[in-house]
Amino acid sequence: MSLQSPEITITVEKREGRGSAEAGRLRRLGQVPSVIYGGELGPVAISVDEHSVKEILKGAAGENTIFLLKLKGTDEERLAMIKELQVDRIGGHFIHIDFIRITRGHKLTVNMPVELIGDCVGVRHGGRVDFVSREIEIEILPRDMFDKFVLDISELDVGEHLKVADVAGQLPEDAKFLDDEDRVVVVVEVPKLVEEEEEAEEAEEALETEETAEPELISKGKGDEGADTE
Repeated sequence: MSLQSPEITITVEKREGRGSAEAGRLRRLGQVPSVIYGGELGPVAISVDEHSVKEILKGAAGENTIFLLKLKGTDEERLAMIKELQVDRIGGHFIHIDFIRITRGHKLTVNMPVELIGDCVGVRHGGRVDFVSREIEIEILPRDMFDKFVLDISELDVGEHLKVADVAGQLPEDAKFLDDEDRVVVVVEVPKLVEEEEEAEEAEEALETEETAEPELISKGKGDEGADTE
């Protein structure tokens, strides 16, 4: 999304009150207590309409989308992005939103989501996909923002994995990874049943080794004793 022509506008209101009582009152009115910060200006307490934000996030827009925040009743507006979204796990209501100001030419630090696609061959061979890292931290210019990394796991077999470095081709030229490029993103684990069978076989082999070694030790002990008697 271009900084020069953001597609999505969110109307916000300044909030004067503070504390849990005021936050509760706003939520009952369908408003989400929020704050916008970053850049050269200090933090400003605001509130946004919960239904409007939910509808926006249901569509093509994700949390890494750049919005134009417009202060209700004024001509003031500011480019911003959602930095943190707190959600009530039980009711699904938004509890609080942190917006970060966007400044032209200044890089952002964001956690970019990862999406897995493809029919994994390793699963067909009995393996299980372990999605280890669902986000990758990057530094990026606002003009280069995109929605997500996409990883094709079609050819991933049992015991194989993909790393952060495997999505390097999707990173814009002026962006960089902040996570270790060797960090595992997804791995196809060996089936648990196979692991248990291998462990059982190893334990059985170890037991057999101990049982065959013991008579030899006893035999050697008796031989040594006989030699001393003579």
